Amino acid sequence: MGRGTGGRSGLGWWLAVLGLAWLAGCAGAPPQVAGAVPQRADFRMATYNVHYLDLDAGAGDEWGLAEWQARRGPLVAQVRQIGADIVAFQELETRGQGAGADVWEAWLLAALPEYRAAATEFGRGVAVGQPIFYRPGAFRLLDDGFAFFSRPDASFRSIRAIAGYPDAVTWARFEHRESGREVTVFNVHFHFIDTTQRLRSAERVRQMAEVARARGDAVLVAGDFNARRNSRALKIFYEAGFRRARQRGATFHFNTGLHLFGAIDHVLHDDRAVPLGRTGTGTAKVGETWPSDHYPLWTDFRLGRGG
Repeated sequence: MGRGTGGRSGLGWWLAVLGLAWLAGCAGAPPQVAGAVPQRADFRMATYNVHYLDLDAGAGDEWGLAEWQARRGPLVAQVRQIGADIVAFQELETRGQGAGADVWEAWLLAALPEYRAAATEFGRGVAVGQPIFYRPGAFRLLDDGFAFFSRPDASFRSIRAIAGYPDAVTWARFEHRESGREVTVFNVHFHFIDTTQRLRSAERVRQMAEVARARGDAVLVAGDFNARRNSRALKIFYEAGFRRARQRGATFHFNTGLHLFGAIDHVLHDDRAVPLGRTGTGTAKVGETWPSDHYPLWTDFRLGRGG
């Protein structure tokens, strides 16, 4: 690109545009503070991509060990302040040579003893990093599991190289202790590059969600869809009768507070789970730290009878 008016270079013009986008993004998404769950709500649901820990990262890398040690405390404080009864996590995993047990997940579970973890144990030595935390005082775990949408064996290395994770869904079925109603939660992290795979995965999750609905469960599909609200991936769920809990603003911010596009993290629900008000989005630093490059989302729900 050549020089613009007043001798401004093409690069300078784009930097100016990015600067304006950053200012607009920050101004358009004021920090939200999670209050107490309203008395008329049955539970609070949250989703959060917390970014993996990379033990092979060099000194100063934003996702390395030292930086993880700095951000993990603020993240715990943030999760506690939200106070959700169910939290669907993505990228809660440890990578690198000699990682062994999943340090990130084990540490977070120990730091949050008020929660238990569902959908966390997998065979074949593969950790997806998509556990579903829940409060045992609010919910009783009935069943849980996972499904891979891309093979974790022969193609696993190439999947890691391209996407950073295998394309999978985790799920957990709960009994809501107070009402006795069943709730099934699907936790997704769709492919961020391969549109065809993302659509294929969305269709598979929709089919699984329909099975849960057919047995009478309230069904929630939450996580990092890597797709915006009017995308083809989300329309697959809309056409099946699911709705997106109302929210506004970005959910991915490049670990800098930079907002360049709309939300890619969402909470979807069927008609047996009725959202109360708008979805909250934690858009502020905790102290001087961004706990992740995504913001957490939370929604209060009332369990309805549905169809």
